This record gives sequence, structure tokens and C-alpha cells, in this order.
Amino acid sequence: MPEIVFISGCSSGIGLATAMLLAHDPQKRFLVYATVLKPPAEEVEFRKRTEGALNVTLFPIQMDVTKEEMIVDAVAMVMKKHSRIDILINIAGLNLFDITEYISSRAMRRVFDVNFFGTVRVTQEVLPIMKQQRSGRIINMGSVHGLVAFPYMGLYGATKQAIVAFSQEIAVIGRFFNIRVSVIEPGGVNTAIMENMIAQQLGGRQSIRSHPNVGDTDRTLSTCFDHGEDFHSDLLSPSQIQEPDDIAKLILRVATEEKPHFRYQTSQACRNLAERFFKDVTGDSFIEFQVRELESFRRKVQESAGK
Repeated sequence: MPEIVFISGCSSGIGLATAMLLAHDPQKRFLVYATVLKPPAEEVEFRKRTEGALNVTLFPIQMDVTKEEMIVDAVAMVMKKHSRIDILINIAGLNLFDITEYISSRAMRRVFDVNFFGTVRVTQEVLPIMKQQRSGRIINMGSVHGLVAFPYMGLYGATKQAIVAFSQEIAVIGRFFNIRVSVIEPGGVNTAIMENMIAQQLGGRQSIRSHPNVGDTDRTLSTCFDHGEDFHSDLLSPSQIQEPDDIAKLILRVATEEKPHFRYQTSQACRNLAERFFKDVTGDSFIEFQVRELESFRRKVQESAGK
């Protein structure tokens, strides 16, 4: 009997890649309910890429993770058809990149509403079902930002660190109900998350440069993510950027392992970062490491400008 999978955030990126991979599983182990923001008929890219599986092993549902009534209706529809949900995968998310003191309360609330509260809302609706059936898998989309905060992305990181704390709590309680909980922690992934951030006016490099009274230090340091090979080269260089399909393959592995781990870093660079972070219980070494990286980057920029 196929397992019933419920995935949030499938309009594009990692969510779409995951829905496609599970729905096209050669062993036909899954029936995938993939939530999209627009009505399914308007999700042109989704329908084009999922042809062959659509309405066979893959079923789109319109749902916005910030709208509680849509979540209730989506989960109820799946339960009416199958009376169970075996795997929940929370992927819906937004980015936020800006100078902290210029971030509006609207932007902060928007990103927390999607990334953190969206994950909580969907989980709150599905978790009682899994407790009742005394089985289930919950896979939440974290990030390396859920380990450490990066310059000008601290509030985005706060949403991901909140997801880890929430996931840890339900992971402990879940063990008493045969429910396994995992967090996926990618680094850079080749998705439209930056474009979506700009479209929703949630910061970005141009936004930073347009802020009034921004000093030279902030202007210089905020360009660090334009130069991955100079800043955190082991994590941000083009060679380390992963594709959504890479993350989807890991999610499939987590969904099918008998005893999945709680945390999964998606690349060796991400694992190296996690090891660096967890080795120092004071937290000082990573802050000092980032300061050194940024200072080195700033000197390079100044030297280049002086030529």
C-alpha cells in the first residue's frame, strides 16, 4: 500500500523537486499531495514538469501556509480520501537579507509567518493524525542558518533556528507514538528564493544600497554574498551550490530510512560548518571566525578599489 505524503511549498524549487521524485518513484511507494500557492490549473510550470504523474501519484492542492483555514481544508481532503497521512514534509519558505536596523516589522512578520508559523500550523494539523495512527514521519526544511547566523541574514536564520527548536520538541514526544522527526539543513541551493525575496520586498542587495545613511562598512560587508569565493568559500562558492534535485534525493532517503537522524546537512561543506559550530560550546569561535572572514573580505574590497 503506498504511503500518503503531504508536502508544503511545491510551486517551485526544493518542494517541486521533492514532489516529482516521490511521485515518480519506480516502486510506486508514495501518493503525493503537493501544495501550491495558486490554483493548480494556473501552476503552469508545476503541471508541465509533473506530467505523467499528475492525478495518478501526484495530486496538487492549493494552500497558503499562512492561511489556517486552507491548511485545515487541505488536510481534511486528504483524510477523507485515505484516513491517514504517513509522511509530512514542510518546505514552504521565504528569504530575508537586509541590514537589521532597516528591516520593517512587516518583513519580519512575513518571513516568520511563512517559515516558522507556517511549519507549525501544518504540523499542528497533521500531528494529531499521526499520534492517533501511532506512526508517521515529519521532515522539516531547516538550513545551515539554523546552525549559525550569517551577516545580514540573522532574522532569516532566527526562523530556521526556531524550526529546529520546535522540531526537537516534537521529535522527543513523537518517539512515544512511533513518529520520527528530521530537519534538513542545506547551504546554498539553486532556486528562485532570492528572486522571490526581492519580489516580496524582503530586502536584497539593491535594497541595502538604497537605504539612507548606510555607512561604508555596512555597504562593503553586505556585498559579501556576491563574492562567495572570497567569503566562506567552503560553503558559498559556485562549486558548493546544490540543485533542488540533490536535496530531494536526501529527503527521499530520510523518508525511507528505518531510523532517520534528527539533523541532516546536505553537503560536506555543510557538515564541516556543523562540526565547527558544535565543537565550541561557548559559541565564541564561530563568531570570531566570521569576523576574520569578513575582515579579510573587506581588505580585499578596499585593495581592489585602491588599484
